[in-house]
Amino acid sequence: MKSTKTKMMNRFIICISGIFFLIIYCVSCEYRKSERLEILIQNGTDSHIHITLYSKGDIGGLYPICDGCGEHRNTQYSLNTNTNDSYQWSEVVYYTSSDLSIKPYTLATKAFDSIYISTDNVILKFTPENVTGYSENLFEENSIWNYKIRVHNLSDFSKSIVNAHCYTFLILKDKIIIE
Repeated sequence: MKSTKTKMMNRFIICISGIFFLIIYCVSCEYRKSERLEILIQNGTDSHIHITLYSKGDIGGLYPICDGCGEHRNTQYSLNTNTNDSYQWSEVVYYTSSDLSIKPYTLATKAFDSIYISTDNVILKFTPENVTGYSENLFEENSIWNYKIRVHNLSDFSKSIVNAHCYTFLILKDKIIIE
């Protein structure tokens, strides 16, 4: 009789333990959400553009894409022509998750000494002090940035979702100044 009670008690403990571990597993499967602010450059011209970033943290042709994350990218890249307002015609040039209230022009000034963009036979030069070849400077407060929140589902394995507060500086043909 004692062995039947012991078996039932063991089964009960195993069932409760199984339920407990199932609950812990389900809770751990929840998506982890984070927020970050991104600055992007988007090609709104009908030409291929080449972008060179002169980062304050440049190390041999690479620059840190974010503050303290350890991720680096090439300082040069190209963007094809843009036929619509698609995210694929943009490039994230820097992001932060520490200060979501920072303005995009302030973040650009914090991350870069200058940014050069060449299109056709024109070179646009953006620095915190001035701009050459374009009607506005992405480093200045009065520059126009498009704002949109995008949700990035990073992977099924990590179960991470990032709400990206995207500020996009658009390169438009009608704002290029040819001297």
